[in-house]
Amino acid sequence: MAKSSIATGKFITLDDDVFQHKIRKLAKKFGVEEKAFVKEQGAAFVNDIGRFVPPYKTFPMGKSKKMGSKADDKAGQLAIMYDLKKLFFVPNAAVYTWAENKFKRGEIFKGRKVIGAGVAKSIDEMKNFHNKHRNLRTGRPRSLKGFQQMWVSEKLFKKYYALEKADVGTAKGALATAVKMLNPKYAIPAWIAKQMGKAHGSGRCTKIGGSWTAVFKCRAFGLQHVRPSMVAVVQKGRLKAMENRLKFLFKDAAKKTGWKVR
Repeated sequence: MAKSSIATGKFITLDDDVFQHKIRKLAKKFGVEEKAFVKEQGAAFVNDIGRFVPPYKTFPMGKSKKMGSKADDKAGQLAIMYDLKKLFFVPNAAVYTWAENKFKRGEIFKGRKVIGAGVAKSIDEMKNFHNKHRNLRTGRPRSLKGFQQMWVSEKLFKKYYALEKADVGTAKGALATAVKMLNPKYAIPAWIAKQMGKAHGSGRCTKIGGSWTAVFKCRAFGLQHVRPSMVAVVQKGRLKAMENRLKFLFKDAAKKTGWKVR
């Protein structure tokens, strides 16, 4: 049903030919219009994947249909603050001015003891330092000891935090873009929807080998969390949900024609 490329830096192709075959088999079994059903369930599948992409307050469980909640948004903002405090130290104004004037480049010393990695004076310097210490798999930085941290002014720290916070939900936004292109009626939480304009995502329904297939492509930092094992769990849950949906449609249609159904 859904051929996908999800990437951050490089593309990861997910092979779901078996999944597609099962979708077509279900559609044929219950006699529903294939294209409309594939678009509907393709959007639901991408949305389900989005639930497992950070941020989330707690690991997604249960049968929620929302890609994310307000609590997830808040958790993302708090995670950014927590991460930045691992990397940057904000001294009081007088101490910062002393370090800025005395240590133009390189480490900060107190006597012969190193007490800081240096002084960052711009957003670009903070960004470079941030990226340098990110874990390539998770995107989260490692905790630095005090003497390894970069010193910044309170004003610059707040500015950088605001910029980073503004990107919370971008990975979900890329998936949401694909969802809406497949099913415009699908409800997307406002905090994720506002990221769709700067996210890279697409979704369409096309015929491949005589069968309708939902194709989506998404690219955003954070999508590296989409692992084949996680997609397999999503597919299993989606197949069960689709079969239940088809049974409901079948029974509803039968009732309208006057047939007795269980």
